Amino acid sequence: MGWSADAPVSDLTRARSCPGVCRSVEEVGAGGVEVEVRCREVAERARPGEFCQLRAGAGPLPLLRRPFSVCRADPEVGTVAFYLGVVGEGTARLAALRPGDPVGVLGPLGRGYAVPTAPATLLMVAGGLGAAPFPLLAQACHRRGVRLIWLNGAASAGRLYPAERLGVPVTVHHVTEDGSRGGRGRVTDVLAPLLAAADHVAACGPNPMLAAVARMVAATAPRRPLEVSLEAPMGCGFGTCLGCAVPVVGGTAAAADDAGGGLALCCRSGPVMAAAAVDWDRLLALPPPNAG
Repeated sequence: MGWSADAPVSDLTRARSCPGVCRSVEEVGAGGVEVEVRCREVAERARPGEFCQLRAGAGPLPLLRRPFSVCRADPEVGTVAFYLGVVGEGTARLAALRPGDPVGVLGPLGRGYAVPTAPATLLMVAGGLGAAPFPLLAQACHRRGVRLIWLNGAASAGRLYPAERLGVPVTVHHVTEDGSRGGRGRVTDVLAPLLAAADHVAACGPNPMLAAVARMVAATAPRRPLEVSLEAPMGCGFGTCLGCAVPVVGGTAAAADDAGGGLALCCRSGPVMAAAAVDWDRLLALPPPNAG
């Protein structure tokens, strides 16, 4: 399975630029916060796996908005929430918001996860802050009667996203690098037996984790559809800056890098892509994205 210039891209007509208002900022574990924003137009449109570009405050700094997966959306109340960690100026400003502060919201953007239908079982694989898109995905799947399994991994117990915040029934498996909760190790150390119970797999986390998950699924369960939410430096979110090009299998000469392989814009063809379409070796050779 490769990528081509004819591959579907995000529908920018659904995106809105909204003068949102901070409703709450809640600490979620060590180093994580969930920022809830009142922005009805985005809340009514957001789909699992899509993202928004955010800017805290009304001023021009920082110059670029920061991209974050939609964590949850409540169309009735008109709110949308984002789960993030503080890694730089942009995220620090968002984490320091107070109720009533202005928040610039552009979205929803990108292409999200395919939502299966019953009687399917979906295995969701999260690494650290990669838990961000799964509350919205879990709720969408629950409405369709899909059984959910969640493999939730992090460095330590305090950095695990709380399973109860998914808001729907889910079978949870925890794994931590220090063994403070669940199994000791990484998600790939406990992934193999869970694949047998799943019809579909959705993953989100650091690109090296996604590559390891993709390779394991390809080796042990090649017929299992796997979608991954990639990390990339998405400066604009709608395909103008070209900063989020990621290597893909196939492609065309007009969309190739110096190595001769295909490229796709993560903000338009992703951030969620079929794992089989990603050229993992070339992706991991790129500098890590900085979304601070």
